[in-house]
Amino acid sequence: MAILFSNRAFLKGKLTHYKKNRASGFTLIEIIIVIVILSVLSIGSVQFISFSAQGYVDTARRGALASTANIANEKMTRLIREALPGSVRVNSTQSCIEFIPIIGATSYLNAPFDSAETTVSAVNVDNLLSNSGRLAIYPVVSNVNELYTLSGNKGYISTQTVNGVVVGNEVTFTFDAGASFQFESRSPQKRLYIIDQPNTFCQIGSNLFYFHNYGFVGDIANLSASLPTTISGRLLIANQLSPGSLRFRYLPSSLRRNAIVSYELELRGASNQAEVMVINQEVQIRNVP
Repeated sequence: MAILFSNRAFLKGKLTHYKKNRASGFTLIEIIIVIVILSVLSIGSVQFISFSAQGYVDTARRGALASTANIANEKMTRLIREALPGSVRVNSTQSCIEFIPIIGATSYLNAPFDSAETTVSAVNVDNLLSNSGRLAIYPVVSNVNELYTLSGNKGYISTQTVNGVVVGNEVTFTFDAGASFQFESRSPQKRLYIIDQPNTFCQIGSNLFYFHNYGFVGDIANLSASLPTTISGRLLIANQLSPGSLRFRYLPSSLRRNAIVSYELELRGASNQAEVMVINQEVQIRNVP
């Protein structure tokens, strides 16, 4: 009896030990469930981080595209706004616009209209008035090409550049090399413009270029062939334009309204062609002949 009782006690202890060990561990099914849950959570976390990072990249890319568009728009707007009245011309494909920039303006006191002279006197508005460039008075023409034809000039823009000397409130402009010049028409407001060489904005392929320091081209049809091809006369403004998307339009001024230049351009993302930025802009050129 003592031996039987001892065996029962031994078996009971083993069973108790087994139950304790079984209660303190995990079954295979439980381990699999935990692995599946952790996998789902891991995938969700990775996707969340991935989507957040991709969203940041997309936002940065769109911001860069918008910045490129704003810079191009601001550059063109500022320079076109300072164009000499009546000097804007657009090529046949509407992809290029050319204009003569104003670098100073004042009122003339004495200018040659009846005969050619070597000097022009004007009011010295302030110390910032440019004392060099070409002079223009009442540049109102029926054919804009006349303003760009210095050879055989009809008298709207001086053939020679000038140098100005200030004495008190008056500045005297003298034509270079002792040349003389006669202007065609008097200005109703005695407006005198000091101008620089023509400037051009033009789309070539997917690039928007700004051209300067290339001189005067008489016929707009010959403009493209005369534009500079080196950095000194050509600056890259934007390089993500959709081919053929830039279109310039020009509405000449009248006695009742200013001239208006309108243009539209489309930029596309470099890595994502589905991202498009479209700009439509109008620029007023004040008609103060």
